[in-house]
Amino acid sequence: LAPLQRVCSASSGGGAPSAPSSNSAVTTMDEYREAQRQKWLVAQTEKQGSSVSSGAAASSAAAPGQTGGAAGSSSSNAPAASSSSSAPLSSSAAAGDASAAQRGEPLVARRVHILPVETDPVERGNDKGRLELLAPELRRKREAQEIIKTGGYMRVSGHDFIVVEAEPDESLLAKDTDYYVDGEPIKRFGKVHLVCLWDFESGSSARDSNELFSEYVSPYFRSKLDSGEDMAGIIHVNKVIKIFDRDFQVMAAEPATDLGIMDANTMVFVDWDGTPEFEKIHIVPFQDTLPNAYEFDVFNDYLKPYLTRNKHLRLSVNDQFTYQGVQFKVVCTVPERQSGRIGRNTTVYCEGVLHPSLRNLLPAELLEQLSHLPPGLQMLLLNTEALAGGYEERLIEVQEMLSRRRGLNNETIDRVEKFRWDDQNVPPDGQTQCMVCLCDFSSGEEVRRLPCTHVFHASCIDEWLRRCTDCPICKANVDRAVRQY
Repeated sequence: LAPLQRVCSASSGGGAPSAPSSNSAVTTMDEYREAQRQKWLVAQTEKQGSSVSSGAAASSAAAPGQTGGAAGSSSSNAPAASSSSSAPLSSSAAAGDASAAQRGEPLVARRVHILPVETDPVERGNDKGRLELLAPELRRKREAQEIIKTGGYMRVSGHDFIVVEAEPDESLLAKDTDYYVDGEPIKRFGKVHLVCLWDFESGSSARDSNELFSEYVSPYFRSKLDSGEDMAGIIHVNKVIKIFDRDFQVMAAEPATDLGIMDANTMVFVDWDGTPEFEKIHIVPFQDTLPNAYEFDVFNDYLKPYLTRNKHLRLSVNDQFTYQGVQFKVVCTVPERQSGRIGRNTTVYCEGVLHPSLRNLLPAELLEQLSHLPPGLQMLLLNTEALAGGYEERLIEVQEMLSRRRGLNNETIDRVEKFRWDDQNVPPDGQTQCMVCLCDFSSGEEVRRLPCTHVFHASCIDEWLRRCTDCPICKANVDRAVRQY
């Protein structure tokens, strides 16, 4: 296969399937209309933004609202609380945010998540009590128009709280702000392990890992600690942090928890990501998921946009993913290794299509189990011709058979007739081959005859019966025939 355009090309961006080209006169007129439309939209946004900003200012000076949502309401002076889910923002609120950002004004906080630090000052699970404790301080910050930030400490009645997340990150509390106080108390991390990620855009570097700490990690977190504000870094394990022009992933932390605080006492380990780079990778779409109503380019319209949005993705053979309704599978990599990443020098192939066979649809871990079975048993498991249910039902059946082993126990299997094959005494139906391993019977080999009279190598059929109670040829229930129920 000839190499396609490399994914790492920075000049060409991915996107939705391209529209048909038009002549220059039509293009000019379309551009003029689009410019007029954008001008009108900007005017409408500024008009809506001014009304939202005035409403927010009025609400910040008004009396605090009643509590509601999951935390309940205990006082008419408590700030509004919400459950773990809330309605999406209205278009007017989004327009107000955009207008305020253009004017350089602080945005109104839509959601704020606050947790106690280390210990819980109220009874465990009493979110209502947390909110009652925080209410006076939140009310004070709202009336004083203090900016609230992610990672900001709040000390209330001798107890430490921290803003785990504010949306937007720097914003003002308002009457309509939703407060979330659910969750375990947040811990201070003693150790944190960061790796600097590379991809086909940034590439890896030969610089020492000490430089990563001195030039990226230390200045980034030091700016928070030395800002003169009572701030700390909020760390999510396995999440990616953007530090200047580099992406860092939090690989591990102590104590072992998904969320914690990184402060001046945290010991930080930094290194480069050691994921190897593929020389070549072949990624193929499933034929039945490709669109048939319009023309498209698999690489530029689907594959490249997905890889650009998931540039730190680790891939291996048999991995599958879906983008814009099109399902892809990694069918080959060079070199052949467990896991790797697409880099600057990786050539990506996407020619060909896959048809929705069970082998192609099975996840990688079940394919690994399947590869250790005899070839005949693999064919029997993957056979769909005799089934009217289609691929979906058969796929579920095979997955259960490989993972849960809903077959016979050894005691029941031992009750099935076993004998040594004799070439002189061939069964009446003329069967001389084991349909599990696809090998001919040899004189003296141990075989089993199922109640339906079909014969198999003992070792082959025993493995099948541990996973399934039916004869692999005629589907007769062996368990029912042996135990006679």
